[in-house]
Amino acid sequence: MKAWQYDEYGSVDVLKLATDVAIPEINDDQVLLKVVAAALNPVDYKRRHGYFKATDSPLPIIPGYDVAGVVVKVGSEVKGLKEGDEVYGDVNEKALDGPKQFGTLAEYVAVEERLLALKPKKLEFVEAAALPLAIETAYEGLERANFTQGQSILVLNGAGGVGSFVIQVSLIKLHIFSSILIQTSVTNLIK
Repeated sequence: MKAWQYDEYGSVDVLKLATDVAIPEINDDQVLLKVVAAALNPVDYKRRHGYFKATDSPLPIIPGYDVAGVVVKVGSEVKGLKEGDEVYGDVNEKALDGPKQFGTLAEYVAVEERLLALKPKKLEFVEAAALPLAIETAYEGLERANFTQGQSILVLNGAGGVGSFVIQVSLIKLHIFSSILIQTSVTNLIK
């Protein structure tokens, strides 16, 4: 299969399109996904530059966390997905602590069933692939902050990927903020 990969850390120049990468074998709790769309995130850039060398997988690495695609094979323990299902998710349960060596910038990726969800029919594959890590970051940030009823929150870059999800999660799930302040441009913030 084809896959983008790097065998050394560095700038974007270390990325090479390989054409002879083996299609991944799946474990019993995994599915084989035909990748239709994959998204890049700041963590991909940081990982490629070697910021997480101490906990990273061995080289070569196929980058990519977010994915949307079609299930083409299921492991024997997979119960909630079947061949032909359109799914999306984040293939790395531990983004910085031992992320997978084989990410989503490939034609196929092996993914644990628990890390995927059925793709909403209203979403195109490229839209679905852009969601997982941004939503996870927003949700986890709000959870870790341990807000209490009546507090206010300032969302910097509220128009960005993570910022827009912080706003949505705050409004829909938490219902605890007395006000949500949103900054969308540096110019407006300086004024």
